Amino acid sequence: MKAAVIQSYGDADKVFEYVDWIEQPNIGADDILIRIKASSVNPIDCLARTGYGRRFFIKKRGFEFPLILGNDLSGVVERVGSRVRKFNVGDEVFAAPDATGHGSYAEYRVTKAEYCVKKPSQCSHIEAASIPYVATTAWIALVDKAGLNSNIAQGKKVLIHGGSGGIGSFAIQLLKAWGAYVATTCSTAKVERVKQLGADQVIDYQKQDFSEELHDFDLVLDTVGGDCEIKSLKVLKKQGDASFKPCYVSLITPVLGNIDEYGLFVGLVRSIVTLLGKKRQCKKEGIRYEWALFKPSRLALEEVKSLIEQGKIKTLIDSVFSLSDIVDAHRHVESGNVLGKVVIEVK
Repeated sequence: MKAAVIQSYGDADKVFEYVDWIEQPNIGADDILIRIKASSVNPIDCLARTGYGRRFFIKKRGFEFPLILGNDLSGVVERVGSRVRKFNVGDEVFAAPDATGHGSYAEYRVTKAEYCVKKPSQCSHIEAASIPYVATTAWIALVDKAGLNSNIAQGKKVLIHGGSGGIGSFAIQLLKAWGAYVATTCSTAKVERVKQLGADQVIDYQKQDFSEELHDFDLVLDTVGGDCEIKSLKVLKKQGDASFKPCYVSLITPVLGNIDEYGLFVGLVRSIVTLLGKKRQCKKEGIRYEWALFKPSRLALEEVKSLIEQGKIKTLIDSVFSLSDIVDAHRHVESGNVLGKVVIEVK
């Protein structure tokens, strides 16, 4: 089968190869084989291409070169394992599976059936492929870590950093569907488009200081990092109510970087010590402090699929590249000039 592979870590134009000699993967009893119609490029894919997280993932079986990157997928079921009951050959599905050395920049991918959900009927494969990773990551941050849901979010004030990115643009729509008041940050060029997503307040970080504009927020979702953390803690309420304590959730964590630098055990210990220290300090102010990391969630995709079918969440696609143009797709994501998702069409 055809695939975009890397045989070393580095710049996109130096390490990607578009090849046709990769063997089609075999399936286990709980797996399905998917003929991929579309994937996407997430910033984490670009980091992984440079070697970020390599000392963590090298411990997992299958992470030997040549590697196939890519997480998101939308496609058609080609084969099902002997214990799979929820899917049949020909079903159209979308998913953000667990990371393996055989990702979605390919014509076929095997994944556990439990990670997959039938594709929203009104979405094309290109549209559907833009959703799973950002939806699942936002869900973990907002639901699993912060404790929000459709019942609790009504009237809550939420700040999302990076509202023009894939995760930020999705989180805006999810929270508005739940009735929250949403403020977000983005660059000057993207303000109007972000407003169209439904954000109640858009802060142009090139002209405004969000920490001077906002106050008494219930939750901050940080997809940017850097000095946003210190300022974000200042805009949160100092004490919440019995139903919801103010919370800061960051998607920018040092976990994989620490493992790369210090090894698995020491890297994890350093990360835990850092996290516990931040939690203790914030607790003194009545604030919860959390890190969120991606993990597959069929529940999240089922809920998101329902919201898409109700018209409450729409896809936001920046551009579409063919699989053979994967280098250009990665370069575009790394340029920082992206609004929404960069999708890869697999023909």
